[in-house]
Amino acid sequence: MSNSRYRMSISLNVLNHLGLNLYSNTPAVLAEVIANAWDADATEVKVDFNIAQKTITVTDNGHGMDVDDINDKYLHVGYQKRGDTSDYHTPGGRKPMGRKGIGKLSLFSIAKKIFVYSLKKGGENESFLMDSDEIKKAIQNEDPSSPGEYEPEQVKFDVDIEKQGTIIKITELKKLRLTQASINGLRKRIARRFGIIGEQWDFRIFVNGEEVNFSDRDYFHKARFIFQYGAYDYAQYCQNLDTDNDTGDKMSFERPCRFDSKGNATEEGVHKISGWIAIARHSNDLDDGQGQEDNLNKITIVVRGKVAQEDILNELRMGSMISKFIYGEIYADFLDEDRKEDIATSSRQRLVEDDPRYIATKKFIDNEIKHIRTETDKLKEKKGLEQAITYNPYIKEWYDELRPPHLQEPAKKIFAAIDQAGVDEAHKQNFYADGVLLFESLKMNYALEKLETIDASNLDEFLSYLSDVDAIEAARYHEIVQERLSIIRKLREQVDKNVIEALLRDYIFDHLWLLDPAWERATEYKHMEQTLQRVVDGVTQKNKFVRTDIRYRRVSGAHVIIELKRPERLLEKTEIESQIRKYIAAVGNELKKDPNESHLLIESFCIVDRLPQGWEDRETRRTDEDSLKLYRIRVLTYTELINNANSAYSKFIQASESVTELRTLLDNIRSYKAESNDREP
Repeated sequence: MSNSRYRMSISLNVLNHLGLNLYSNTPAVLAEVIANAWDADATEVKVDFNIAQKTITVTDNGHGMDVDDINDKYLHVGYQKRGDTSDYHTPGGRKPMGRKGIGKLSLFSIAKKIFVYSLKKGGENESFLMDSDEIKKAIQNEDPSSPGEYEPEQVKFDVDIEKQGTIIKITELKKLRLTQASINGLRKRIARRFGIIGEQWDFRIFVNGEEVNFSDRDYFHKARFIFQYGAYDYAQYCQNLDTDNDTGDKMSFERPCRFDSKGNATEEGVHKISGWIAIARHSNDLDDGQGQEDNLNKITIVVRGKVAQEDILNELRMGSMISKFIYGEIYADFLDEDRKEDIATSSRQRLVEDDPRYIATKKFIDNEIKHIRTETDKLKEKKGLEQAITYNPYIKEWYDELRPPHLQEPAKKIFAAIDQAGVDEAHKQNFYADGVLLFESLKMNYALEKLETIDASNLDEFLSYLSDVDAIEAARYHEIVQERLSIIRKLREQVDKNVIEALLRDYIFDHLWLLDPAWERATEYKHMEQTLQRVVDGVTQKNKFVRTDIRYRRVSGAHVIIELKRPERLLEKTEIESQIRKYIAAVGNELKKDPNESHLLIESFCIVDRLPQGWEDRETRRTDEDSLKLYRIRVLTYTELINNANSAYSKFIQASESVTELRTLLDNIRSYKAESNDREP
């Protein structure tokens, strides 16, 4: 024993911090077992899920372990797997994935008992049980003054290993519930965690007897464009990439794969990567399941063929819309060179953020995404237009005839925006028509901006813009009227009186076009509302059965007072006149304070469910209405209000049957349906 005064000891309790509860998900745990098989030069790994027994068994044909390997390496927590050389390889010539020898502890994150069976070529069968409950007892019983030990239980070797290899049997699963669906999901996630799967790597993985392939990642088909780094062609798996109409080539782009210590791309860069970054067609394509683990909207960092960090994209804090469409995978083996400091965190699921290599990688990816954003915007403009003119010949005709021709470039942006929004096919034609109308309006704004520079040389160009003003206004107002008629029809469907009153009460005060089509916009004045309320309070105090719902609005050329009466009230003409004249007087007195407002008329509406008493007689009604007109008071039932509005707007539609060329174009775009609309662009 050393005579040194000082010594360092390691407690068993460190196991709690190193792995018993460290890993966060099952795929990450299984990836550690598969990585150990790679490091053991295995050519095949079989992962078998047994739903009935609730077990997971991982079998490899690696070089196996004898008792010394088990004690000195496998059970040696913190064993340096890469030896002392600066470029360590396994006996089979592989660069090992493991480094610190703590991956096996991750198994206790998902299960309580781990059975290990191993056979080294020419050696004896070895088998033992690691039990998390027994490990915890050893920790609790440990003498604080000296390091403790945990001795796994030797068990019967009741498995079949033909020549060499290792079997890990994971039992008494904690939270994982094995179902066929969960097994299918785990198969997919295993495929996504390794970049060294397949015959070219001499490393094959099987899940329940079926080989895991690159295509099992189940996300390449979501790519619309792909940007590639390095020699390997990932585009071969992307069957749904857009194609270039000019060349017929898939939208796949090669990018630089070297960068310097500051993250700037350069051919002489000290760092080299490979991999890909793709753009999905729709942002919701990247929602691959229920949990965060299933979110594909990320860029994974892979080191030595295994995921080293789930996502680096979320650290870039991009604000642009394209960030919702990005996913990818970057292979960066330089992050784990033997001769350099370990860059992985203690959890083995992330990389050390302040390491210069990581900072350079993040900067390079950030720069790349900025470039991809610019290129993708251009591509989406081009493809958006191609899609629009392919789906609808009327759009192609309009686009080809845009004058002057330089207006075609900004027009592309509108179709790109529609394309990027991911509008479903049932509504796409409406969006195209709205886009054309929007662009025609923007074209007018452009013309007005050019007004100051007009001279004889470009007068014809300006007049060509102005010739469309009437057409744009007519088309725009025609669509507004159609929308209003739709609202009116829905109001008419509400036959329940209380429902009609409630709808109008919530709607009419801010949409005075129901009363008069000329009243487009109304302005609310709080002080006038307060004045009216004081008058209303005086009326209700005198008659506790009176309930009023009254508002003041200012519209172009008039002041408007609107009162809604509750449905059950049956009123007399004199009662209505008396109440509303008080409101008119109150508003008039307030307006006298402002000379700019006092000259305008005061219009008053009383909306009732049932006509006043006696109005069933036409002559009586006509006489009373003439009397009320002297004070600019109108009485309407809820039904009359809706019918009058419907009649007024329907007449506008009938009067505008002599449609303009622009109206015809918009109608054609909206109504166009082709067989091509049923296919994916």
